[in-house]
Amino acid sequence: MYIDPDIKLREDLPQRFLDYEKELQKYYDEGDWLSFDMLFELVEADAKAYLLAGKISNSDLKAIFHKYGFMV
Repeated sequence: MYIDPDIKLREDLPQRFLDYEKELQKYYDEGDWLSFDMLFELVEADAKAYLLAGKISNSDLKAIFHKYGFMV
């Protein structure tokens, strides 16, 4: 698990992703890998659902996944 600080997510993504970003960073900084992994499972599911609903683009999905080490 990692966070790529060079990948910047769009600031106008749904608020849920901006909140996830802060919480994932907190878990990462604390070394709380269990909480990080559990939350990322939710991020993954929500990102896919938002993509299917047309609320984020395919490039947004790729950026989210690449930022947190989940390659697509």
